Amino acid sequence: MFIGRLLSIILLGGVTVSAVFGWLIVKQKNQFKTEYVRTSEELKKTSEQLEESKVLLERTTKHLEEVKAELAQEKERAQKLDSDLKETQSQLADLQQKSANNSSLVDQHKSEIDTLTAKLEEEKKANQEASEKIENLVKEKLALEDSLAKATNELNRLRQASPAVARAVSMKTGIRGKIVSVNRNWNFVVLNIGEKDGLVENGELQVFRNKQFLGKIKIVSTEPSTAVADIVMDSLKGNIQPGDDVIN
Repeated sequence: MFIGRLLSIILLGGVTVSAVFGWLIVKQKNQFKTEYVRTSEELKKTSEQLEESKVLLERTTKHLEEVKAELAQEKERAQKLDSDLKETQSQLADLQQKSANNSSLVDQHKSEIDTLTAKLEEEKKANQEASEKIENLVKEKLALEDSLAKATNELNRLRQASPAVARAVSMKTGIRGKIVSVNRNWNFVVLNIGEKDGLVENGELQVFRNKQFLGKIKIVSTEPSTAVADIVMDSLKGNIQPGDDVIN
């Protein structure tokens, strides 16, 4: 009778330990599922930001090139206006000098002097407008170069952040292990390999038995020598069991 009670206590204790162990695994699995969703959302957001930064960088670069081309044209135009202005000033000064030296030529050159004076004022105005436009284009060019530098830095930051966010989906090749146990209720398995073997969260492994493909599993949590993985249900080609091989 004593032995019977002892066996009952042992069996009850075994069931309790098994239940607690199962509860802990399920709890850990749910925690890592939440973390997986958060990581996936963060990766999606980072990827979207990366694409937006690429588009912004391309647009800014294109706009900068357009401004540079327009600036070069305006500088060339300004040089011609300056040359025309100097030529008109020279012609006007020459006529005014001739008129001053010979009073009889004043009336003769008056119309020409008036025309050159009006032309001179127009050229001065055009020259001033060109100078102002060049100044504005230079400011725009500097602003675009600053935006370009910021966009480039942001793009580099996102490129560096993206692998850090997505590192969970990449694992080294050649990983091999076995399934220790299978939970049919929650569709997850426990493996005899872990972090030290190269497993990372969200990494995928294939399941085989005697070289026959059975399906895929996705890592949800890792320890140094063990790991818990979800069964990818839509990949199943057979019934996964303890002792099946896993490889990547």
